[in-house]
Amino acid sequence: MNDFVRRMAVLSVLWSTCELLLPEGRNQQMARMTVGVLIMTSLLSGVSDWAGQTVRLPAWSEQVMAAGEESYQRTALAAYANQIENYCVRQAKKAGYTASAAVWLMNDGSLERIEMKVTADGTVLLSAMELASHLAQQLATDEERIRLEEL
Repeated sequence: MNDFVRRMAVLSVLWSTCELLLPEGRNQQMARMTVGVLIMTSLLSGVSDWAGQTVRLPAWSEQVMAAGEESYQRTALAAYANQIENYCVRQAKKAGYTASAAVWLMNDGSLERIEMKVTADGTVLLSAMELASHLAQQLATDEERIRLEEL
């Protein structure tokens, strides 16, 4: 019960601070709604504790949270693949090629394969096979995972 009273006091101070500091308009309305939801949640929690029952979140909220974690992981993998693609294109440019690259990653972040299309830009410093070998060495992977196609 002591926790409940403390929580309500903190939320009351938060509510009054928001009322005083925020100007009239949309921001103040959003703050009122947010603090109101917090107070209702706190009241519901306090009443359920007093009644001796626990309040559980609906199952769909757990699914939404799990899906959110999965989307963060996919976003991180996509960013990592994009960095590898850019690195491969830069290395090909240094070797005298115009290139495009596509990178496939496993779910754990390991490299599945890289497919590159390269076109010679005049003076070529490395052959396509040497470029593939260099990329494999720099990315610490097998040469079989890097497929180069000369156009």
